[in-house]
Amino acid sequence: MKVHSAVGGKLGITREEIDRLFALDRKDFEYREWLALKYAQDWILLDGREPEADYMDDFRALYTRKERARILKLVRMMRLANLWNNTRQGRPWRTDLRTGSSCAVDLNAKK
Repeated sequence: MKVHSAVGGKLGITREEIDRLFALDRKDFEYREWLALKYAQDWILLDGREPEADYMDDFRALYTRKERARILKLVRMMRLANLWNNTRQGRPWRTDLRTGSSCAVDLNAKK
């Protein structure tokens, strides 16, 4: 979470706001905003599947179809950016990483 927090800080998001987003406590947000954030969190945790939680009726009632489509589009774009950056940062051929690599490349190996 350090990279995300650093980027958020550069964009003007305070540490307290980041902590609130991470905790996602319903009392810390206006209900409609919490619904969108909770939907996004659950969608990611469900690996791109539609949540079937109790709040979904309210989510559908308080957001128009167009608004829900935009929220989903933003979440998908954010997920794509995150996966892209994870892939770029965790390239399997990087020799400077001790963990997270998919394979080790020994550049000093004899042929």
